[in-house]
Amino acid sequence: MIQSPQTIEASRDGVVHQATIAWQLTPDYRWLVSIESSAFEAFEARANDAFEALCIVREHLEPQGWRLGVVGAQIDVWPSGMARDQGGGKRAYRMTGDGVQGVVDTFAPTDPATVATVAAQKAEADRLFEEMRHRARDA
Repeated sequence: MIQSPQTIEASRDGVVHQATIAWQLTPDYRWLVSIESSAFEAFEARANDAFEALCIVREHLEPQGWRLGVVGAQIDVWPSGMARDQGGGKRAYRMTGDGVQGVVDTFAPTDPATVATVAAQKAEADRLFEEMRHRARDA
């Protein structure tokens, strides 16, 4: 499993910058995700799981054009409720319409050119989960 903090790439308008992303479980059992870079102002978010806190961080940076190079931001990645409850959202599923293709580390570095916005990712996750439900009913 990937350890915190992690060096990743963040991009805006095709220009890549180094950033440091960190995540931790706080004493009140919430997750804190923070991001720092010389290219933008540091930001942190708290949520019930690390994936949700990451989404809040991403939604803060997206209007400024930033994309964070973490696997958890790729369009075909989304955690299940169980992954959020039991694993804190640090791991998520890679999915296709045929089902789950594997489990990935949410904060693993990846090329920021391969990631989507939170809204696009959520819409794709909803579509894929619905497609999987239809397949299960029809089987």
